[in-house]
Amino acid sequence: MAKINPSNFWQYSLGIFLIVASLVTLVAGWSIASFVKNIPAKNTLTVSGEGKIYAKPDVAIVEMSVISQNKDVKVVQNENNQKMQQVVNFLKESGIDEKDIKTLQYNLQPEYDYNWCRTGDSPIYCPPKLVDYILTQSVQAKIRDLNRVGEIIGHLSSAGVNQISSISFTIDDDAAIKATARKEAIVEAKKKAQTMAEEANIQLGKIIGLSESISGAAPQRMVFAKDNIEASAPIEAGTNEVVVSVSVTYEIK
Repeated sequence: MAKINPSNFWQYSLGIFLIVASLVTLVAGWSIASFVKNIPAKNTLTVSGEGKIYAKPDVAIVEMSVISQNKDVKVVQNENNQKMQQVVNFLKESGIDEKDIKTLQYNLQPEYDYNWCRTGDSPIYCPPKLVDYILTQSVQAKIRDLNRVGEIIGHLSSAGVNQISSISFTIDDDAAIKATARKEAIVEAKKKAQTMAEEANIQLGKIIGLSESISGAAPQRMVFAKDNIEASAPIEAGTNEVVVSVSVTYEIK
């Protein structure tokens, strides 16, 4: 056995310390695991509830595009920018606030012809030949005066728009509507829990878990091509559905 001397004293001390620390950790871990294992599981009851509110939308969201095509990239950019500026000016003149106009897309891409050298059905490889540049600029506008939606949409074509991607109707501030639906959902869940407790002859304790999810019918969306944009399009906002679902977990006494 090696003798302990001043030169190796600290090595022996460190080794003994590490062994003792490992044993303490193992004992503590076993004690915690045994304690947790012996804790009795609580009996619980989980119920769900749903609140559904129908409300009229107060904002129309219109997504529109100006699409230009030319072989000269500078020409297509200048032409498209001028048309889009006319569209933005028209929207502002129609009473739409600047903060409610947002650029969604600026996409410039070349269009190639891959068949220009073929004279028959033989699979001859043709190197790409530039045909045109296509520039698409898209903006989104929020129309808050729903009485003017049809009128504004009907004049977009003359302003320079050649594609309306979609029209949807939404509720700008739906916090109060969601709160009402949430209240209905919780009331329904509580009633369901009380009924189940009475029928099962059990006593409910405190609530130990609560979660919610919010959904609703997708807003109405319509797509228009340039030729289908009328001077005053007959647009109806309809109603939107807001649904709040809750899950409530009770402790059983």
